[in-house]
Order: sequence, then C-alpha cells, then structure tokens
Amino acid sequence: MIENNLLSAREQEILRLVATGLTNREIAQALTISPNTVKVHLSNIFEKTGVASRTEAAMYGMEHGIVDKPGGEEVTVVERYPLRETIKKYRWVFVAMFLLLVVLGVTFTMNVLLPALNPETTVLEDVAERWKELAPMPEPRAAMAAVAYDGMIYTIAGESPEGVEEEVFRYDPENDRWTQLSDKPTPVADVHGALIGEQIYVPGGRLASGEPTDILEIYDPRQDAWIQGAPLPMAISAYALADFEGKLYLFGGWDGEQALADVYVYDPGEDAWREGTEMDTARFDAFATEVDGKIFVFGGRNDERDFRENMSVSPMRMESDQNPWMVEEPLPINVFGMSAVNLADKIYVFNGSSLDETSIDQMYFSISENKWYVVNQAIKTDQPIAHSAAVSMGEYIFLIGGEMADSIINRNISYRAIYTIMLPFTINQ
Repeated sequence: MIENNLLSAREQEILRLVATGLTNREIAQALTISPNTVKVHLSNIFEKTGVASRTEAAMYGMEHGIVDKPGGEEVTVVERYPLRETIKKYRWVFVAMFLLLVVLGVTFTMNVLLPALNPETTVLEDVAERWKELAPMPEPRAAMAAVAYDGMIYTIAGESPEGVEEEVFRYDPENDRWTQLSDKPTPVADVHGALIGEQIYVPGGRLASGEPTDILEIYDPRQDAWIQGAPLPMAISAYALADFEGKLYLFGGWDGEQALADVYVYDPGEDAWREGTEMDTARFDAFATEVDGKIFVFGGRNDERDFRENMSVSPMRMESDQNPWMVEEPLPINVFGMSAVNLADKIYVFNGSSLDETSIDQMYFSISENKWYVVNQAIKTDQPIAHSAAVSMGEYIFLIGGEMADSIINRNISYRAIYTIMLPFTINQ
C-alpha cells in the first residue's frame, strides 16, 4: 500500500464517500457537517493529490488503498455511518414528520403569497424582521471581494469615497467585531474573491487609474500573507466569478474599452489559466455562483443594455465538444451590480442597478422549482444598494457595504434565510 498520510483522516473519510457517488449535500448529511465544509475538504483533496475531478479522486483513493477496489470489500454508507441505518429503521416516523412539515409549509404559503408579477414570479410579503443591523465596517466600501473562511468574513480592497483601496478587514460574526489585516499588495475595485482550499484568490480588478489589471493575488488567512499567481490572459475588471471543484471560473467583465464574453478557467495546481466556452453575450457587472455542479451566470450590462438573462454552464461539458450553456428562468427585471449568494437550494439576489431605474430589494431563485420569488421592501433603505458584498454563513446572509445613491456606505447587516424548526417526538423501541 502506498503511503496515504498526505490526506487527513477526515479527508480520507470524505474521499471514501465521494467514491460511492454521493453528492456534496449527501456527504454533508452523512457526516453532520455543512456542504460548504465538504466543498473545502474536497478542494483540499484535489490540491493535495493533484486530481481535477471526483472520478480522478476516487481512482487516487483506490490506488492508495484509501478506497476499496471493485471486487473487494464493498464500501457502503450504512456500514460506516449508523445514522443512515437508524433513518432507514425509523423511516415511517420521518415520513410522518415530513408530511407534517408539508402541511405547515402549504399553510404558510397560502397565507404569505401575494398575486404574481407574472406567471414565473411570485411576490412575497415583507420579511424585514429577519434583518439585523451589525457593527459597520471600519470604513465605507463598495465593489470589494468578500469571502467566508473558518467562521470569519474577509473583505478585500474595493472603493471608498477617497478612491480605490487595498485594506483587508476580517469580521467576526460571533463577537460582532472587525479587525484590520495585511493590505492587498495591489489596490483594486470591481473584484470578486473565491476560496479554494484555504486560500482566497482575487483576480484582476480596476486600478486607481481606472484601467483594469491582469494581476492575480492570493491571500492566506492563516498566515495573513499575500502571494502572486499567474496573471490573467488579459486585464479584466467587473467580471463574474465562481469556484467549482478546486478551480476558478471567470465570466465576462470589462477590458477598459468594452464588455467581454470571454470565459477563463484557473487551475491552482498548475498555476495557469485557460480559455473556456464563451458566453453568448458580452457583459460586465454580472454575477456567478455554483449550485450542485452547475454555475449560474445572470444579469449584467454592456454599452447598449442591461440584462435579465439567467444562464447556467456545466464545467464538465466545457471539457468536451458539447455546448455547455443552458438557458434558465430569467430574472424578474434587468439588473447589474447586484449582490448574490447561494444557500439551501436558492440563489438570493439583493438590490443592484438598472438602466431604467427599476429595482427590487430582494429576490431569490428556487433551483428545484426553477422559479423566481420577489420579496417586497426587505432591506428597508431609501435607495437601492449596488456593488455591496454578500456572504453566506450557516443560516445567515451578510450584506456588507455598497453604493447607495451617490454615497459609498459601511453598513453591515445580516439576513436570517433559514429557520430550523425542532419538533418533539418519541420513538418507541
């Protein structure tokens, strides 16, 4: 057997479950951890082993004796995780609980839903009580990168009333406290960040001169230190960014003269960028997020118009000759510069701008229903907020900074997106 101590015990445990074909969500349920934690562990596995897909990871596990080979002792979730066996044993209890929750859900829906804007969009009543004011940022910021890591939120660079900045701040939600960390070497705005493994990647952005840059800077929150990665193939700002299975996917953006339709993929293991399949329409100030193996790219604008289009791309199909892009249900309005985050099978979108000055405080896209919902007067601000940072953590979404009217703000608010309902019940042996 080849040495397998390259991976921690938890990473080997997750690798065994990956080999059974479970999704990140199913692995999270089996181990009683969050899907985001599974994603971080999986990124670490990819980085440590040099693989690029779940299949390759499973093959690595078999070659190194971590995963049983076909024909050997069968690896099953029930054997390793008694929780699944317990669930199976008492499945009728859980079915009854599920039906009760369905009844409660239908009752709630019938009392909350209002007439639809159109057949695809439903308007919900005000949920302002879910919002909470928190300690504001030390300084006003907009168009910054923001990433959650190890129970903390890191905000990086962005624009202040004085111009483009380089400061890095860490927010501790448990203690409602901000701390300033080491500055980003290159001040930029109109950027996004993504966590791969235990490092935060911030590509491109708009310099103080107004020109975009091709620089890639990587932050290690454990060491509070920056390093530089391979530059982008071209200078880009105001792009959309998502991460999937240990790689960065960058969509569109602004090159200093025009909107782009280009797609670039970055592999941290190789420290190299490659071209992906272009979007149908050039755009900047759009947003991208990965949900269950698909990356959704929506909204944005170019020199001529803004968009309500919602497209999804399969990173797996980018590796083949197939067209990886699919048309999804469009947003209720044209919007750009919005904040968005995915949480529990939904993509939440907050504010943003539009060329016709139409705005919606809050909306979300239900992946399972393929439907948009609009929430009226959720954030309770006099003016729409654009270019703020949205970060999810547990049951909460944090909305930080942004531009409101002609001002850059330092507001920090949280939204409770999920409520856990505990129902008492007894199981008779």
